[in-house]
Amino acid sequence: MNWLKLGALALLILVLSQLNRWQVFDKLFFILLGLLLLSYVWSRLSLRGLTVTRRTATDRAQVGDLLIERIRVENSSRFAKLWVELIDHSDLPGHRLSRVIHLGPRDAANWKAQTWCARRGRFRLGPMTLSSGDPFGLFPTRQIVPYVQELVVYPATVDLSGFRLPHGELAGGSSLQRRTPFVTPNAAGVRQYLPGDSFNRIAWSATARTGQLMVKEFELDPSTDVWLILDMEARHHVRATFWGGGQRPSPGEPLPLSFWLDSTEEYAVTIAASLARHFLDLNRTVGLIANARQPVMIPADRGARQMVKILELLAILTADGERPLAEVLISEAGYLTRHSTAIVISPSTDESWVRGLVELAARHVRSMAVIVEPSTFGSAESSLLVVSDLAAIGVPTYLVKYGDDIARALAGQGRAAGVSVMTSA
Repeated sequence: MNWLKLGALALLILVLSQLNRWQVFDKLFFILLGLLLLSYVWSRLSLRGLTVTRRTATDRAQVGDLLIERIRVENSSRFAKLWVELIDHSDLPGHRLSRVIHLGPRDAANWKAQTWCARRGRFRLGPMTLSSGDPFGLFPTRQIVPYVQELVVYPATVDLSGFRLPHGELAGGSSLQRRTPFVTPNAAGVRQYLPGDSFNRIAWSATARTGQLMVKEFELDPSTDVWLILDMEARHHVRATFWGGGQRPSPGEPLPLSFWLDSTEEYAVTIAASLARHFLDLNRTVGLIANARQPVMIPADRGARQMVKILELLAILTADGERPLAEVLISEAGYLTRHSTAIVISPSTDESWVRGLVELAARHVRSMAVIVEPSTFGSAESSLLVVSDLAAIGVPTYLVKYGDDIARALAGQGRAAGVSVMTSA
């Protein structure tokens, strides 16, 4: 440490002054001693009176969003701060908040950090280390600002308004004999209004006829159960061996998909999130099953709360599973009924999982498949045999390749047996 070297030099000068009785050494010793004391006091005061405030507009974001964090460092002391270095320990990729500032007496510094959220997950904003010291660097000092805020970045969602379930895959029948608090196309009758009933369910014609408030009752729509089965088996997922992201846009411009869609895992998760939003916006009932290391199953439901559940889970889901997709299709089949449609999202080139769809078909469960073609990511086998098997058993299939526009790839009808499989240009 520098102060130890200077202290040793002062001690040596003191010894020489006593041996030789040189007055100049005495003066030099006291100068060095005063410098040590002054530097020590300066260092102790360099971080006193500082207040750090950091603020973000939300603790939730989505891939492709621009996160803006504002920070304010205020000096309430009567003494200026010659230099203060702020080192941020946030683990959000690309988040750069660190800098060196100078503060006068009763002064404050304000700035903001703008970061593109290019990775989904749960991240930590903070803590922060303040570093300063004396002008000679003899006594550096540090102080930890322990404030930590959690930020959850949801996966991106793509507008899939062009995606449609094939008409042949819609379950038949007029209604299920189960009442539901949600509005569906199947009106089951009317009843007298009860406290808590939504006003948009009031049957005005029946109200006018009976002279008292009447509300409509609905039954479940048999075509509304959509189950997303997301294959997270680790051995089938690959990362792109090349990058086509292009130049990073300036703040204010949207971040292109290519900045985060760099693996089959990210494609699969983005497709699952987009399909969930698409069907929930249509007031369909959506459930999610994934074969990650910790098995995932979100019961089928509808509404904004269900979308939040799915996004919260997909934000932290990783392709670390060991359980084969074929086993999942068989073991989790109990959640699916003849009024369900299963949409399998997978990069797997293992043909065994196709037999799982055959067993689902034997139970009158309709199914579709979205294949993320792993061979287009640089180094993996082709899924051509899997796509052929799916076409042979009449499962509508969509093929998504690296660099494809997901909305365009999933627009239109997936093809079944006897017709070429849907691919994107």
